[in-house]
Amino acid sequence: MSEDKQGRNSGVQQHKPTSRVPEELTKRNQDYLFHLKKALAETKLTPEKQQAAIDDMVPQMLAAQKKGQTARQLYGTVAERVTAIIEGPKADPNAPQNKWLLMMDSSLMVFMVFNLMYGLMFLFSSRSKVQTGQAGILSEVILAVVAGYGIMMMQSTFAVRGSKRPPIWRLIMYGVIFFIVLTGTYTLVMLIPGPLNANLPATVYIVIGAVTLAARLYLKRRFNIKNTVF
Repeated sequence: MSEDKQGRNSGVQQHKPTSRVPEELTKRNQDYLFHLKKALAETKLTPEKQQAAIDDMVPQMLAAQKKGQTARQLYGTVAERVTAIIEGPKADPNAPQNKWLLMMDSSLMVFMVFNLMYGLMFLFSSRSKVQTGQAGILSEVILAVVAGYGIMMMQSTFAVRGSKRPPIWRLIMYGVIFFIVLTGTYTLVMLIPGPLNANLPATVYIVIGAVTLAARLYLKRRFNIKNTVF
């Protein structure tokens, strides 16, 4: 009987917090942790995650104590702290975006604009007015990638705040270089042979543009892409 009881007790003890509240904490902070532990015990968090949250807080509380700051001033009420632990850290809205996601978004935007523009152009004008290769799908892809990269670099540059932001003359110079590179790329892609870069029917361009728009909107939501052109 005693061995069975000890076995059951050892299983229960595995879920109990192993670390103790440091005596260096003030009575007020110890009381805060006491009520926080009780509140966390009523949540669906595992005992391990509950204790990990407490262990992360203790060094911060000890450091704040030296400045005369209490746990309530540091974390808010116990209920607010429990909510913060459950929801996890919030993303910084001002944090820099992933450059490759910005490039993808910008490239899709340019690709969408080209397809819709050429689709409407072919619907209301003679196709002969548009040179073969000028509206070729391969030309559009190359231009979209180059333009997407340039727009991403400009977005990343303008997003810098404070003393690290480049001077205005450098930003203007970058814009001029980007325009020259984009114009040169546009001139070169028009030289791609027709069979590899033939123009498509107007309806195909419009469908591709619409699909690209839907894909862009989905990816913006999926990866939370912000600070884009539009």
